[in-house]
Amino acid sequence: MRHAVDLLVLSVSLAAHAGVLHQNGPLVTSPTGGTGSIVGQPISNCDGFTVPGSTFVFSTTGVAATVATDTSLAEDFEVPAEGWDLDTLTVYAFQTSQTTASVTQVRVNLWTETPFSAGSPGAPAEIPQPVLAQSLVLPAGPGTFVCHRQSVTSTATLRPVFAYTVSLDGLPDGGRLGPGRYWIEWSCAGATSPSANVFVPLVSPRAARASHNARQRNALDGSATSPRVWFEGREGYVAGSSEGRPFELPFVLAGTALTPCPADLDGNRTVDAGDIGSLLLVFGACDAGCAGDLDGSGQVDAGDIGSLLLAFGVCP
Repeated sequence: MRHAVDLLVLSVSLAAHAGVLHQNGPLVTSPTGGTGSIVGQPISNCDGFTVPGSTFVFSTTGVAATVATDTSLAEDFEVPAEGWDLDTLTVYAFQTSQTTASVTQVRVNLWTETPFSAGSPGAPAEIPQPVLAQSLVLPAGPGTFVCHRQSVTSTATLRPVFAYTVSLDGLPDGGRLGPGRYWIEWSCAGATSPSANVFVPLVSPRAARASHNARQRNALDGSATSPRVWFEGREGYVAGSSEGRPFELPFVLAGTALTPCPADLDGNRTVDAGDIGSLLLVFGACDAGCAGDLDGSGQVDAGDIGSLLLAFGVCP
């Protein structure tokens, strides 16, 4: 199992530009498809489906991610070899009967393995844990209108979805991640009346994403009083009748892609006296490419000291 310490990115520096690092699928299905009171506004229609032997059309407008009901969601993303410095997470949410941005708080955590809990279907012998013992509690900000979430064919129902962008600087090492697969977890708090429930729409159209593996932390039997456990999200699941189908959730990660800084031997993104000390500790013969062998000669020697001094200062 990887531990939180693995989140530290060694020998990297900030690249020149920040921007979107991962965008997990679209949400708007018609930019101007609204009718009636929302004529010309963007809409997001659910994807409907049926199961063998039934004509009933299943569709999911949203799944619960509500602090008040102890429910949350998680989605995976892949960090490339160079690593990332995460700045923000954008999530999408709506509350039934609310026509303005009503989410006030987003709680965020990070996992280095697929989220499971005791009682989860298929749980491994060793239950993984999130990176943070306590989730980040972040102000949701003003929220930005995105679209109206609809049933399969509706174009006039008011169910406005808003985007909320929160800072990830509170993650370990300021949000810098090494290469690998991670899961981002989130849950929202908002208006408490007429209902505290906060819902997250699914990626739509469904075909825009090749894989579907969103995780839910909720009750397996759907009861408000049952224990909350992690499981694979399934829309249209009916015990003994339909296994339903997995889905994806939209979210955006923004920040900076990191670039190598091989002379930064201690990982503080500055080549300084500490790196000279680290180099001297491994002075001598070593395998090509070892730490300190900056010129690839197969040994750490005066040439590597010269390379380090040329790179002295803040990594570019």
